[in-house]
Amino acid sequence: MTRIASSMDTPAAIIRIYRNLAYPNVEWPKLDLLTLLFDSEHSLATDDTVLHASAEDPSCRLTKQGLKRLSQQIAHCLRASYGIGAQGPNKDVVTVMSHGQSMAPAVFFGIIAAGGVYSAASASLTVDELVHQVRLAQSQVIICSSEVKDVAWKAVMTCHIRPENVLVLESIPSWSLRRLFDNVDILSRRQLDWERLTDQHQLEESIIVIIWSSGTTGVPKGVMLSHANLVSQVFITHFQGREAAHKQLEQGTYEHVDFRTLAHLPASHISGLFGYFISAFYGGGTVVWMRKYQWDQFLRYAKQYRITYLFTVPSIYLRIAKSPDVTDQFAWLKDASTGSAPMGAILQTTASARLGIAEGALIAPSWGLSETTGALTMGQSHQDNGMGSLGPILPCLKVRLVDDDYNDVNDGEPGELLVRGPTVMRGYLNNASGTKDAFHDGWFRTGDIAVRRTGKFYMVDRKKELLKYKGLQIAPAELEHLLVTHPAILEAAVIGVPAPDDPSSELPRAYVTVVGTARVSVEEVKGFVKARVAPYKQLRGGLVFIDEIPKNASGKISRRELRERAKKEVGRERAKL
Repeated sequence: MTRIASSMDTPAAIIRIYRNLAYPNVEWPKLDLLTLLFDSEHSLATDDTVLHASAEDPSCRLTKQGLKRLSQQIAHCLRASYGIGAQGPNKDVVTVMSHGQSMAPAVFFGIIAAGGVYSAASASLTVDELVHQVRLAQSQVIICSSEVKDVAWKAVMTCHIRPENVLVLESIPSWSLRRLFDNVDILSRRQLDWERLTDQHQLEESIIVIIWSSGTTGVPKGVMLSHANLVSQVFITHFQGREAAHKQLEQGTYEHVDFRTLAHLPASHISGLFGYFISAFYGGGTVVWMRKYQWDQFLRYAKQYRITYLFTVPSIYLRIAKSPDVTDQFAWLKDASTGSAPMGAILQTTASARLGIAEGALIAPSWGLSETTGALTMGQSHQDNGMGSLGPILPCLKVRLVDDDYNDVNDGEPGELLVRGPTVMRGYLNNASGTKDAFHDGWFRTGDIAVRRTGKFYMVDRKKELLKYKGLQIAPAELEHLLVTHPAILEAAVIGVPAPDDPSSELPRAYVTVVGTARVSVEEVKGFVKARVAPYKQLRGGLVFIDEIPKNASGKISRRELRERAKKEVGRERAKL
């Protein structure tokens, strides 16, 4: 804790800065991302380590040596055919829009090796949404998978980009990168090596990746990430695990586990991009790629490939916890973690038991954002992280909790999480005002509201999602976590609708899906909630049964879509009164 004296003759202000007490600072490698992974002792992958394989056809796979060669081939064709990086690094943006493929990591590293910037576009984008990203990034080359080639083509026509600048990547039955308009494969055997960087200023300023914010409540912004962001992130997220492994080796208690994970989350979002392209590589593990997430295939592949590590979103853990389809598919699982959205303590317990990770172990929590290159906090499944908590702060990062006036709050009081550290983004792409608004006195404003109790952080909700009723705050996440504890409810989403007697106040309105063929009434669910929360939190805005909760590609609830739906429904409901 640090005491800062006020310039006025008033009591000193208290600034509470929280950090990892065991490892407040560690020295992360001052290397560019590709050198760290392909040519340094820090990566645990050897030349013959299988890093990527297709779930559909496991013979389609890439070792570290093969990935390096293919990445350099892609770098050469991008430089030779499209001039990517020819005028210097970090200028030419290549937009990539693809479903899961084992060749996707080679495209990622190939763009960076050429000196380009990798822009991660979701495969679920509409033409207009893709056009927005392409224009903002001034991208002149689009690489896509066959499923979305029509969207890519229409976007190119709208943006007046040359038709030959749309490339279709394919991993099965063999690697190819074909021009869409004439089906010519531009890959050759020629390779281009990347520029090695060791200067810290260059590493910090070199933009190599653009991740687009989820846009669940507004237009997505382009989050600019540098070599330093990604290298520091992978180093600090692995640091404590490696320290623990070293101690176990010294004590003779270390047990090696082959790392195998199933790529089912979109690689266009930070969890998938960082986890599948970078983190697994750094840890020397294998990523088995699903073309697209489907529940039945997800379970089948988890068993077929004996998945040992699972990172997924709470909505999928919720289905694991409640679905009768789950039997022995996760029998080889050794570790599991979650992020992207808050996970309640009850779900953490029930899903962990269903997975059977290890006696007493729980799904490990993490919390972070695209703007922080992923995780800011991260626990281990075998640690006492505090049930329902966000887990310990990672090394090198500093965190504060503040009120609306940026005064640091006391333990037990909710506040917005602010953060500083090497993983915080370089800013928003071509958005100076958005970048300025995202920071306060050098601290990044996460927009997440949390509370600190007994030394641990617990998420309340996103600041912009909190509902206000006559001066009181209601966290939709709290009601959602409660609703899914009802045995008949599979998923739930809560939004606010204007109170009829006070338009400045909001009433909680829930949308829920049921488990299988379960039957439950509106009155029963409302009574379930009423018995467990304060009167002002009750579902007086209504409760609606729907077939599916709308989500974006990263598994987050699309509240914007629900608000639009609610506006129409509430209008009809009140017109009948």
